Amino acid sequence: MKKRVMAVTLIIFLFVTVFGLISRDITPVNAEMTWQRVDFISGIVTAVELNVRKGPSAKYSIVGTLKQNQWVNVLAEINGWYVIFEPNTGLVGCVSGKYLQPPNKINQTPNTNSPPSTPSTPTQAPKPTSAPAPQANLSKDEKLLLDLINAERAKAGLAALTPDPELMEVARLKAKDMVENNYFSHQSPKYGSPFDMMRQFGISFRSAGENIAGNSTEAGAVKAWMNSEGHRKNILSGNFNYTGIGIYQSPKYGKVFVQMFIGR
Repeated sequence: MKKRVMAVTLIIFLFVTVFGLISRDITPVNAEMTWQRVDFISGIVTAVELNVRKGPSAKYSIVGTLKQNQWVNVLAEINGWYVIFEPNTGLVGCVSGKYLQPPNKINQTPNTNSPPSTPSTPTQAPKPTSAPAPQANLSKDEKLLLDLINAERAKAGLAALTPDPELMEVARLKAKDMVENNYFSHQSPKYGSPFDMMRQFGISFRSAGENIAGNSTEAGAVKAWMNSEGHRKNILSGNFNYTGIGIYQSPKYGKVFVQMFIGR
């Protein structure tokens, strides 16, 4: 059976769902509102609790709530509001852009408060900023993926990412978790967001991000990421200098790929 190829994408039918949801409430005054494309595919909630509304204004009714540090898929922007999709619950609606930020604009530290649904972890002592030991014990597949990623960075004049041994273990665990628990999302039912997971395992960072993909080959995964604006920005971000890579065999996709990025 031909393996399905998948990376995190913006699902077109969600636009139809959201537009249908909003259009019933829009008055003629708002008829000129138009959707705008966003340059990132995932956002992180910065408010303690964020209301999700039926339309891009506080006048619309609330259809759900999001918690601090929760990850959601971002589909479009309209008048300072984002259209979002929460993959674990299927929640679709609009949230204020003031309280949702792309991962590369969030500076997370080990003592940042965890969302209410995730137990707080002890504050971790800052780790040395020196490069980790070069022996990160990468597998053949992990090394191939890293080489492909660093080749793309080299084309853009960026320094190579260094594999961090501890972050490697976290990324491997995330890939395994996705396959064994049959989900495909940045938000893990067990570990929470990538930021939550990193903190749980004592990873310190100034900035962080994550790419995930389902593909049969490393080259295919990197190609899919580079063809996606949000994923490509993570790969070519000068804010990141360390990485962790997890690759796990998947009966659904061939392989599941997780690449975590951090900046120190």
